[in-house]
Amino acid sequence: MEIQRREQRDVMSLRDWTLIFGRRKVGKSFLIRKYLKHDLYFTVTRNLQAFYLDGGIRPLRDALKELSETLRRDGTVVVDEFQRMPERYWEMFGPLSQNGKLVLVGSSFRISRRVFDSKSPLLGLVIPYRMGLIHYAETLHAVRDPLLAVLYKDPWVISFLRDVKDLQERGYQLYMVTKGLVGEVFEEEERQLTTLYEAILMSLAEGEWNTSIIAGSLAGKGIDITASSVSGYLDVLTGLGLVDKVEIFGARRRARWYYRLSSPVLSLMFYAEAKYNVSVTERVGELPLGREVQFAVGELLAERYDGVMAYSPYEDIDVVILKDGKPVIGYEVKVGEIDRREAERAISRIRSSGIPRVGLVSLRDKPKFEVEESLGPEELMEVADEIYGRVLSQQGP
Repeated sequence: MEIQRREQRDVMSLRDWTLIFGRRKVGKSFLIRKYLKHDLYFTVTRNLQAFYLDGGIRPLRDALKELSETLRRDGTVVVDEFQRMPERYWEMFGPLSQNGKLVLVGSSFRISRRVFDSKSPLLGLVIPYRMGLIHYAETLHAVRDPLLAVLYKDPWVISFLRDVKDLQERGYQLYMVTKGLVGEVFEEEERQLTTLYEAILMSLAEGEWNTSIIAGSLAGKGIDITASSVSGYLDVLTGLGLVDKVEIFGARRRARWYYRLSSPVLSLMFYAEAKYNVSVTERVGELPLGREVQFAVGELLAERYDGVMAYSPYEDIDVVILKDGKPVIGYEVKVGEIDRREAERAISRIRSSGIPRVGLVSLRDKPKFEVEESLGPEELMEVADEIYGRVLSQQGP
């Protein structure tokens, strides 16, 4: 199954020399191979050779000579896994900067810092384009299943999961893939996936987000670390595309950011390891799907309002949409049905927090209570369709 995503048109309309970068397995190479007309495409291998789409392998020096000739003919060249190319070769691009179209693809966030460093030979020659997970509006528009669409935000998952039940049935395999994927991210960053980084990711997967609480949790595992150090490591993980920062809303807030794993599947599988030791037992119990749904729906609704998604962990408000820093509407979000008692409590929490409008969201049925907005699965799909159409119209034909 292929999900039509907004980045397709961006790729098709590339005009400038561009560095496309992002976490591995988010679909960069697939989109470029399919939607960008190119005259030359090769991937830099770990042993510094050039691997061509037809399966041929040539020395990197020969590939760079062909690259130079193609650009001089005003052709389009794609260099995949560019972060592996030694910087001593970067000087060659300067004299070619007025020719052709060059697209560099990097499966590393560190490469963006290197390319746009003040001393980089490529500074001023290429522009950055960051590619992340698929937007929930696009997965929901395509899949027509609000729960499965949450998992499909990470594109590599699409070929492994046919429905949500596969999370339990294929939990061991999925965890091993996610662990390997994370390890590969650190390898590309010239780091090892240390016990410390893995422990932080596990803490986030378990729902811990406050740096002091994470530090305390790690101390219980024999890892001596301060809250300020945890904050620094979280910034690294955010830069690598593994962690998202969500703004915290509420009068009682004692921190600005709520940290969470970016990928729903990565989050769920690391939870499975932390909770059920899936790498040994090969079994998975109940997973916190509701938390992943909460933030996916929040992403969708923030885009609908052209606002910013926030979360209120202290007041227990699932989604708060902010515009110009002020709350517009607060939502209670549930996978299952919202009963009257839950609705009344949610309405009270949201209104007492100074949020002017209340919304209730259920992935099972549209809530039937007197609030400003009630959304069930059909309404969520309508919102996704609206956003999808709007994005296409903004991008033009």
